Amino acid sequence: MSRRIRPAEEEVGNIIPTILFMFLWYSGLLGIIASTGFDTMLLLFLIAGLLPLYSVVTSIRRALFYRRQRAEAIAGGQSCTGKIRSVVRQDQPYLDHTHDHRRIRYRRYYYLEVDMINPDTGVTNTIRSQGYSKPIHRYLSSNKVRVYTDKSGWKYYLEDFQWKQNKNDPDIFDYPKEFEDTIMGQGNIIQIIFIVIMILMVLNTFFQIG
Repeated sequence: MSRRIRPAEEEVGNIIPTILFMFLWYSGLLGIIASTGFDTMLLLFLIAGLLPLYSVVTSIRRALFYRRQRAEAIAGGQSCTGKIRSVVRQDQPYLDHTHDHRRIRYRRYYYLEVDMINPDTGVTNTIRSQGYSKPIHRYLSSNKVRVYTDKSGWKYYLEDFQWKQNKNDPDIFDYPKEFEDTIMGQGNIIQIIFIVIMILMVLNTFFQIG
């Protein structure tokens, strides 16, 4: 069950449905242009297809930016051993602009509280990790980690997690299942349904234009 779970800010996100949508979008447009020739009316559709492309590029650039920061902190070599003492769950609000009316929704994040042990003095300092969109503690077989500190001394990065070998191995913390996001998978299902509906609408529009 070896894996790598990145903090939410380092995740690229689920861009595959968007890429698939763009592929179908431009495939349909190119098919119409090949069969009927270019029409200025299609220019609007060509430009509209760049919007999801911009969103994908922005997501990738943001994730790579934070990953570079992690790599720089690790390359600096300032690290110590740490022990995960607890997990904090927070639901952070954000504005959803996908509907006609803006709605406040919530994203769930999991933060690891870690005791850093200074190898020289033995003094313990408790820090909080970056937020994870997945319940990372459910995948760990040990509470031991390595904590890297960046040059500023204010940002910490956790590495060298010890992952479970099997899914059914005991958890390191005895949190109830309700502690986690029980509807975690529903967001992906809704997104897939939305993409399918959009694809059908696009194909219907293309057939009408053609």
